[in-house]
Amino acid sequence: MQKHLWLWILVVAATIGIYRYSDLQQSQASGFVARKTALKQLPYLEFTGNLEKSAGDQRQHVVIKLPNNLLAFCSSDPNSTQAAGALSVNIGSFADPPELQGLAHFLEHMLFMGTEKYPQEGEYVAHIKKYAGTYNAFTSVDTTTYFFGIANEALEETLDRFSRFFIDPLLPSDSVDRELHAVDSEHKGNLQNDMRREFQIQRTLSNQSHPFSYYSGGNLKTLRDSAQQLGWDIREKLLWFYNEYYSADVMKLSIIGNYSIDELVEWAVDKFSAIESKGKAWSQELGHPLSTQLGKLIRYQMLGDAYQMTLEFALPELNSMYRSRPDLYVQRLLERRTSGSLLHFLRAKQWAVDIDTYSLSTGWDSFNIFYISISLTPNGFEQYEAVLQAVLGYLEVVVSAGPLQHLYEEMKAINDLEYRFYTYPRATRWVLQRSMGSHNQHIAPRDLLLLEKKTIEFNHSDILEFMTYFHPQNYRVSIGAQHFPDVELSEIEPHYGTPYRVDSLPSTLVNKFGLQKTCNFSLPKPNKYIPEDVHVVGKIQPNSASKPTLLQKTDSHELWFKQDDQFAQPYGYIRVKLAFAQPEKLPIDSVAAELLTSYLEDVMQSELGDAELAGLDASVSVKIGHVNIKVTGFSAKLSVLLETILYKLKTLVIDDSVFQDNVIQLNQTYQNEHYKQPFRQLKGRQLEYINRELSWHVDTLEEQLSFLTIDKLQSLVDLMFNRAFAKILVSGNFEEVDAISISSKLQSIIGAQPLAEDKQITNRVVDIEPGHFIHAAKLTDTSFVNGAVSTVIFCGKENSAYDRVVVDMLEQIIDDPLFDELRTKEQLGYVVHAASRGYSNGRLLLYMVAQSEVSPAYLTERIDRFIRDIRQHLLDYSDRDIASLAQSMVNARSERLKSIVQEAARLWKPIDSGTYKFDKNAQEILQLQSIKKQDLVHAWDMYVNPGTAVNYTRIDMQLWSTKTRFPTLDELKSYPVSIISLSRCLEKDGIMGVGIDGLSRIVQDFSTDDIDGAFAELSNLASSMQNATTDAAATLSDRTKTALKMALDAQATNNSLPSKDGSAFAKQLPLTPDNRRIIEDIILGMLASYAAAYTTIMKPASQECYYERLKTGSHFSITFETASKLPIDFMLNDAHRNPIYVMPHTGEGSYSYTSTGEGRYSYCFTNKAPHEIVVNFNPHGPEEEAYLATHDATPAENEVRKLSHNVEEVKDHFNFMLFRNEVHDQSVSDTQKRMFHWAVLQVLALAGVCGWQIYYVRSLFKIRGVV
Repeated sequence: MQKHLWLWILVVAATIGIYRYSDLQQSQASGFVARKTALKQLPYLEFTGNLEKSAGDQRQHVVIKLPNNLLAFCSSDPNSTQAAGALSVNIGSFADPPELQGLAHFLEHMLFMGTEKYPQEGEYVAHIKKYAGTYNAFTSVDTTTYFFGIANEALEETLDRFSRFFIDPLLPSDSVDRELHAVDSEHKGNLQNDMRREFQIQRTLSNQSHPFSYYSGGNLKTLRDSAQQLGWDIREKLLWFYNEYYSADVMKLSIIGNYSIDELVEWAVDKFSAIESKGKAWSQELGHPLSTQLGKLIRYQMLGDAYQMTLEFALPELNSMYRSRPDLYVQRLLERRTSGSLLHFLRAKQWAVDIDTYSLSTGWDSFNIFYISISLTPNGFEQYEAVLQAVLGYLEVVVSAGPLQHLYEEMKAINDLEYRFYTYPRATRWVLQRSMGSHNQHIAPRDLLLLEKKTIEFNHSDILEFMTYFHPQNYRVSIGAQHFPDVELSEIEPHYGTPYRVDSLPSTLVNKFGLQKTCNFSLPKPNKYIPEDVHVVGKIQPNSASKPTLLQKTDSHELWFKQDDQFAQPYGYIRVKLAFAQPEKLPIDSVAAELLTSYLEDVMQSELGDAELAGLDASVSVKIGHVNIKVTGFSAKLSVLLETILYKLKTLVIDDSVFQDNVIQLNQTYQNEHYKQPFRQLKGRQLEYINRELSWHVDTLEEQLSFLTIDKLQSLVDLMFNRAFAKILVSGNFEEVDAISISSKLQSIIGAQPLAEDKQITNRVVDIEPGHFIHAAKLTDTSFVNGAVSTVIFCGKENSAYDRVVVDMLEQIIDDPLFDELRTKEQLGYVVHAASRGYSNGRLLLYMVAQSEVSPAYLTERIDRFIRDIRQHLLDYSDRDIASLAQSMVNARSERLKSIVQEAARLWKPIDSGTYKFDKNAQEILQLQSIKKQDLVHAWDMYVNPGTAVNYTRIDMQLWSTKTRFPTLDELKSYPVSIISLSRCLEKDGIMGVGIDGLSRIVQDFSTDDIDGAFAELSNLASSMQNATTDAAATLSDRTKTALKMALDAQATNNSLPSKDGSAFAKQLPLTPDNRRIIEDIILGMLASYAAAYTTIMKPASQECYYERLKTGSHFSITFETASKLPIDFMLNDAHRNPIYVMPHTGEGSYSYTSTGEGRYSYCFTNKAPHEIVVNFNPHGPEEEAYLATHDATPAENEVRKLSHNVEEVKDHFNFMLFRNEVHDQSVSDTQKRMFHWAVLQVLALAGVCGWQIYYVRSLFKIRGVV
């Protein structure tokens, strides 16, 4: 028996030896040669063949193969201050067991939970954050990829931690449930994503025996519940998956840093050779997922207001064609926007807005799906068969013409130029491209640097073969819309809950090609924007100052110029901001600007399409009072493109049909804001709405869109070229004479009268008065299960370099603890993070965002507790940790810019804002070099800590899911947020109907020292409910207990803290018991003015308008007066902006009106004086008027109501008088200060004169004495 055992061992050893020898022979034959590392003499194989790379790539690269068969790509960049690493495993969701869909994604989460060498959970993340780094991972169908970016000095330490994920991960059992919930939270956060819903429908309706039909994201149902039903231990299955598939043979590593190639190779071999080699870990004959599903029409319901059509063509693998890329050739033809193209035809028919194409392939040689995605108009949705016929007709033209070498040569010419003048991507992007792209087994090692190069060679036969698959029998189509008239969507997709229906395509759409002769389709002609001259005019001067020169400044324009002296590339960047006189700054003007932006893109599609294909990029953006034009790309034709755009804008005549199409599109854009994930709604327009004077809530903009006319839009175009002032930046591959010539041509096109500086409109930043505000709103989409909160704290000034770096460091320090506490430990949702931002010439914001199924009230309280407790974490930071973080931030700011476009974009910001401070980075670096811990603690206490901040300014914004009971205004006014949080936690536990008064009494009766007694009382109260069982009350969740503790803490804290608000505006808002001012009914924009609905300070020569929604027959009245009866103009306008009543040059007045039509009426105050005027006004809308005029009330009740109304008027007038006194007191105080300072100056001057006279007289007598 022992003899046989030894014989078996020898056979195995010999087999392994032969396998390794065979591997070595194969590697040497393919250009790999055996080497040893410089320091530890560790063995590896190095590719010694010629690595093809761009002439502009000055870095060193090497491709190596470790003893465990792992392929690694190392890049040395001496000029980089940022390092990065990525490892991609050629295993993804296709390897999921069908019973545990999402297992690969779940493993991706679990690998971050500690390793044997670094067992502490969160240690890796803390290390990354310590050096201001980034990290992430993602799972696709065939790969799972992990990556990080870090400061160079921390690269080796990070690689050591990173490598252990694949050597000795712990996959701890106590993390399993938490990460399962994290996966589920990620799934729920994507439920409203229409793009994901469509993709999952397509996957679900593919070949059921193919893993493409699986749900790759996973959730509690597909993982935890499925394992429980089968009697499996989910962690054991996780270990099996890791041990079975995570093999070095299917891993590709990429590293970049400023170290030598020898050092990088040393680390790669030393740290990653211990990963176990298990052979090719996963292999399966997959077939094609669409093999049984062609010729089908899928209809599915979208949540957003949009219409989408997607054609899927079944193709074989394309990995072997990576040098010719025939898919890109067809994509270019399908995405053309010029005359004769498919999109040009569909737009002319008003059937479609845009076309996008892409292909899905895997690292294995299995299949490819080519997608043609069309954004339809409502007309196109109704005429979907005609749209499909047009697509098939255009494909017939393309296939019939065959490969056009001149078109391919154009593509290759641009691609070769872009690759020749190579622009380095970010370090993380570089390593991701290398690690993921290396999975294609057809790519030779010499071509690994060509992954950015889209096309390498023209191959007629490859393109011809590729085209043969575009025929009517080889596709299916899916159509998405909110509603399908006369069609029942009878099926439900199980993972996203998307209603759908599957039918066979009509025979006319599968048996033959479609329309092509009647559509006037044609293939592209030579592109006039292809550059003929790529001569570089500048020379590299490494130490030159990155600052533009002001070449011209007149009353009509200023011209800035910066020649490229860093990159020696034929690229350019031209930016024009044309400020024009716009008399009004109303929401409808903002809508008109947005509509004109989309209108211009629409009518210029052909011109911009050609430019884009030639390597140029252009954008036009219209805002209130100015238009921004940006063109970038090869410098030779940039000025031609810019002149074309500006001339088109000046001569623009609005077309009715195009106008109507764009109104529909913009309306869809506004409506779709409500279908974004809740946290994105808070971070998007909502944040702008708070901080920008000329920003409005999306509901307001959507309302105003219905009043926009062609005449209004045409008048906006005409205004642009009446009086104007242009700021111009010309940067890149230009001479001074080129810049002056460009400016001259632009001025001749503009041809406007000069616009004075004081007439130029700026979107000023709102200076929000101190106070702690809370705003709660319901999500519009009732299908959202998650709500979200954003706690925004206003810190220092954006124009202070010191304040900027301090707030940035605070964000870096608190982000990881916030994520660890709320997301990792408490599982409060997948989205948890801290961030900061600044508004030019305004305030800096530090904000914390969370999205979860739990109530926003609970999230707000958890963030509040975090803010109060995190100060100790800040104090525990060592000076060394602060210095490391500061140095990492210095390195990030010192990073060499990657391109002319990056440099010019940085230069444009201070020109655009008017600060002209081009040394922002240098100033921040200077501050970072001297930053100390006490600076951070001081800033925290000054701005963030509610217990110490002098002018504490904070807004808690909440978006409530309809799945959680929304708090009424009375609740907010009567109970602290912590009590409301406790109430909703009980409801989440299934304990319904517990009176909030009872909860409040428990909190008042107990202290924080007696949490157990309070919890026992709460359990008793819950048990007393009719719908609660004893067991339910006894098993209240830990979250409910936490909510109770927070309520007790809040009770103790709020008893000792005063309300921190000092503004008259804040005092007009309702106050919660925990000293938060309630902002009702989305009136966040009122923070921009001092006194919201009652008092405002009007600037000189300004107008302010307010709005009231009236129905036919509604009654509206208003009274107003000004301080000292200073004259203003008052005007009331109907829904169409026509004046109803005008009261000029008056200091007080009142007016009542009964509306004759439905719409949004406006009333405006105009101050024509050269000084500020304080206005107090009291509007009474239809609801209030109807209440006061109730007919079925008793005479006594009517008298009481009238008395109440009069008391309110007296109260308003009294508040106005108090406010006016405050203004007058401030004026008196300022006058007294000025008089005092003037008196001091007079005394000093008198003393100086007396001293001089004494000195003069003494000098005079001294001279006479000598004589």
